[in-house]
Amino acid sequence: MSTRRRFLRALGLGAAAPFALRAQAVPEHLLPRTALQPLPRVPAPGALPGARLPLLKPPRLREGSLIGLVAPAGHLNRRGQIEDTQRELDALGFRSRPGRHVLARHGYLAGTDEERAEDLMAMFLDDEVDAILALRGGWGCARLLPLLDYDAIRAHPKPLIGYSDITSLLLAVYARSGLVTFHGPVGRSTWNEQTVESFRQVLVRAGKLYLAPVDPETPRRDGHAPIRPGIGTGPLIGGNLSVVSALAGTPYLPDFAGHVVFFEEVREDIYRIDRMITQLRLSGHFDEAAAIVFGQCRSCSTADAPGDGLAWLLRDHFGAGARPTWTGAPIGHVSPVHTLPIGVPFFTDAALGTLVMQEPAVA
Repeated sequence: MSTRRRFLRALGLGAAAPFALRAQAVPEHLLPRTALQPLPRVPAPGALPGARLPLLKPPRLREGSLIGLVAPAGHLNRRGQIEDTQRELDALGFRSRPGRHVLARHGYLAGTDEERAEDLMAMFLDDEVDAILALRGGWGCARLLPLLDYDAIRAHPKPLIGYSDITSLLLAVYARSGLVTFHGPVGRSTWNEQTVESFRQVLVRAGKLYLAPVDPETPRRDGHAPIRPGIGTGPLIGGNLSVVSALAGTPYLPDFAGHVVFFEEVREDIYRIDRMITQLRLSGHFDEAAAIVFGQCRSCSTADAPGDGLAWLLRDHFGAGARPTWTGAPIGHVSPVHTLPIGVPFFTDAALGTLVMQEPAVA
């Protein structure tokens, strides 16, 4: 079956295929309704903790939607990297348009701060553009945060998608405009079947997402480990741990209070992960969190940690705490890359290692 036919069927224009991937429509019988009843009700949009303005959901994507391509962090090596992304999006039924400065270079950055911020704001202000996709991560997004017009972003809501260093933009836009943003693939990601299904489920079908733990037998993956059993519910927030900790003390990191907080990391030593978690703990960010979920720590060195490495460190920090905590979520610098909406209420069960969207992320 052609990719285009699969896309049309995903939109409901053909017979629906079975959906049996890890990122899927929420099985109703798996929603633990009884367990949810005694918990505090998720605040209504407009009263979400950590969002300064009422929660705003962007319009969903459709066949033929125009996706703006930006490089807000590290530089690209060649035009072919843009063309590869455009071919992937075209095969999925989308159009795409690169920003003016995507091939610029300023040291290790994709242009000056002003050029990168200009491209991002131009995509938000262009009414023909339906979503914005970062081409890659690296470093540099945090340098753009004072240059963005958050009122203008709120007035022109559209999905902003990426992960890794793009975490800075996702959290700042959520904190300063109330707009739902999306921790998902970048242009240079491997757009395999599960990555595409998750992207469509959240952004095209306006559906819910159900994530189960990663199989511990899968090579180079951290399996599910409950650190502090329990159930938590609240708007989802998080991203790359290094980026989140670097935003501590700035006006661009949302309040974690009442949120289900998730992290992922790549190529870090265990003592550095300890240092970043300690910084966030000392600054009080975890004090009123609803739950803590750690995803994958790809290529992280845990040789100096006893026993099970990362799980040991998390037990040392959160094992005696009051909030549900677990590790092994299928989130991080791994494939597939699931599309997780920042600011939308989620349910998590630390004992089972599940993350369940409570409502659609797009209007």
